[in-house]
Amino acid sequence: MSLTSGVVSVGTAATLIDGTASSNPIHLHIHNNDNTDAVYIGGSDVTTANGLKLIKLDSVDLILRPGNTVYAISTKNGHTVSFIKQDY
Repeated sequence: MSLTSGVVSVGTAATLIDGTASSNPIHLHIHNNDNTDAVYIGGSDVTTANGLKLIKLDSVDLILRPGNTVYAISTKNGHTVSFIKQDY
């Protein structure tokens, strides 16, 4: 098992969060670093209208199966999210 982490800058277009599972499932923890605005997560078609809303400083844990990906979008540019990814 390997553990990786990072920070991704999210804007008004869907941005891939490092969470692509290859041959095994992964555990992905995503944290909204912004202290004022929400970020929205979902598939490649995520929008601020259909995404899972993470309010300021909120986090979510996901298990991704091989081939799944997670994207994020914001109402502003320069919005950052942190992630920790653990491969199984």
